[in-house]
Amino acid sequence: MNTVKGRVIQVENSFDQGFIAEVKLLSGSNSQMIGFAKQIICNQTRFKLPVYLVETGKQEGTYRLLMNTTTYPEQEKVRLVEQFKDQEFELIVEEDPYFELHHNCQKMLLIIDQSALFVNLAEIDFLSLKNIEFNVFVIAEEKDPILDYLQEKYGRNITILSSFTADDVQAVLDKQLIGTKLFISGDWSMVRDIKQAGYSVGFTDKEMQTKEIGIKEEKVYCVKCYNHNMKTNRSEITCVHCHTVLDVSNHFSKRLDAYLGYIHVV
Repeated sequence: MNTVKGRVIQVENSFDQGFIAEVKLLSGSNSQMIGFAKQIICNQTRFKLPVYLVETGKQEGTYRLLMNTTTYPEQEKVRLVEQFKDQEFELIVEEDPYFELHHNCQKMLLIIDQSALFVNLAEIDFLSLKNIEFNVFVIAEEKDPILDYLQEKYGRNITILSSFTADDVQAVLDKQLIGTKLFISGDWSMVRDIKQAGYSVGFTDKEMQTKEIGIKEEKVYCVKCYNHNMKTNRSEITCVHCHTVLDVSNHFSKRLDAYLGYIHVV
């Protein structure tokens, strides 16, 4: 972790989900590919929200800062933006926990749900700034300002799909060359389905990265009736299908996408 202080050079763009600014670091350094902070301090006020830093390369010490204000009330957003424009800020940055660039990465394919667009702008920026070949498939039912921003900035690298069926996934993944890495982001069920498609065409866990958003709905597989149950924090559950008491194991089955529930022995 590194503590950095900086000041805004220019606010580049603002969206409902957050805003993007070019900043200059005044002290400290960011040694990470993508710096990530859980909070930002402006004028001695602490704002707890995700912040990303990507080095722009324009000049030494300049970065693109992306601040995710999705969960912030509107009044708090306005106050943060006003303070951020006029004051120095402080961040404690660490490595983005969701992103890794493999040394042999020739190309990265990103499949992102519309709801997860803003939280992945830093990854897209990083790939572009490092001149790494990439293509982004966005699953979107309607256009929004972030999509317009991406298309204007990256053009043909961005493909918008109104739906993404299993056949669509298969067709896209089948066309990828050896060395392509896969980055998937969206809700847990969407990520799970696309990972399964990735496995089916030969992608390994090392070749896939994921950034899930929202609450994970974990499941328990009943070994007696072969149905799924919702996982709770308890070590025992009763199967809602066959009413068998199950011991919830720590073993997670990728094939079943669930923890195994064994018949409880008294």
